[in-house]
Amino acid sequence: MDKFTKLDLNSITSNNRMNIFNCILEAKEINRAVIAKKVGLSIPAVMSITDDLIQKGIIYVIGKGKSSGGKRPELLAVVPDRFFFVGVDVGRTSVRVVVMNNCRDVVYKVSKPTESVEPDELINQITEMTMESINESKFPLDRVVGIGVAMPGLIERGTGRVIFSPNFGWNNIALQDELKKHLPFNVLVENANRALVIGEIKNTQPNPTSCIVGVNLGYGIGSAIVLPNGLYYGVSGTSGEIGHIIVENHGSYCSCGNYGCIESIASGEAIAREARIAIANKIQSSVLEKCEGDLKKIDAKMVFDAAKEGDHLAQSIVEKAADYIGKGLAITINMLDPEQIILCGGLTLSGDFFIDMIKKAVSKYQMRYAGGNVKIVVGKSGLYATAIGGAWIVANNIDFLSSN
Repeated sequence: MDKFTKLDLNSITSNNRMNIFNCILEAKEINRAVIAKKVGLSIPAVMSITDDLIQKGIIYVIGKGKSSGGKRPELLAVVPDRFFFVGVDVGRTSVRVVVMNNCRDVVYKVSKPTESVEPDELINQITEMTMESINESKFPLDRVVGIGVAMPGLIERGTGRVIFSPNFGWNNIALQDELKKHLPFNVLVENANRALVIGEIKNTQPNPTSCIVGVNLGYGIGSAIVLPNGLYYGVSGTSGEIGHIIVENHGSYCSCGNYGCIESIASGEAIAREARIAIANKIQSSVLEKCEGDLKKIDAKMVFDAAKEGDHLAQSIVEKAADYIGKGLAITINMLDPEQIILCGGLTLSGDFFIDMIKKAVSKYQMRYAGGNVKIVVGKSGLYATAIGGAWIVANNIDFLSSN
């Protein structure tokens, strides 16, 4: 006993409690004997912890299971409305908010255009949308465990400080601390790509057995790496910046300060910019009609729609983007040989023709015989995946089970 401090024992108890809760959450309905076997604890230890969780209203006895010779065992389940978790996806064009209950079901979601990229104004929008979402969900404020804010850019681990966000033009913004001044519960700020991948994995593959890479193809381009024990951050906390692999010497200027990055050539914003420049230089394209003659209105969707219709300019822009994205994925496969690469974000909504182009480019650039078992799939969680991931990050990192 002398080897353990009080903090060590509290940590062990907290971990055991969370393991048991997660076991019940995953199973939906389960008895104590099965829990004990799954988490590696004695039945008396499981009884003590589950009785405490029942007393706190976190889990409940839902009924009786089948008997294996003695009494029918009690089946335990999670109380859905005991706790709630808020996730916020802060995007360059929109802010999305979800509210997730204790069973990890989304009970409310909303999306609004991003009103401003100025820190103070954006913090106000996040605060207002969060409180509106809670009010619309109609549950007591004291049941909110916290809010997970997913923000593009380099985020300092632990402090939630935005070190650098090229898409927003932010440097050294204490976003987590500022939001804590406005909101009456826990606040965690995480990189948007990591939140996106967590949102996707929890929906499709909650317990990865190997390395999974998620790639966000949207206004910008980024990625995140998930290992069986959780997110991989790297020694500096900056892993996953696939969008800033340089693939074109002397290429387009990137907001990160370099030239020729994948993001500067193949992101949604880059695709739209390429179309604007070409049309301004009098190259014929149906995109001009789609934007009603206002080049400022051109976005990636217009370019993709025109490409599907056979527009030569649009097709060349989309093919170039797919080729460079494929090159970045091939580099990733050669280095990591992941179990799966999940493609997410707005550009994946363009359809199979773009995804097929990317896969073809991957085959062209990856090392022969490398990555033969890697699966490239499209995410299934839709536009709210990043916000859902933000809510999951709160659920995974805040000890809400120890509260009275």
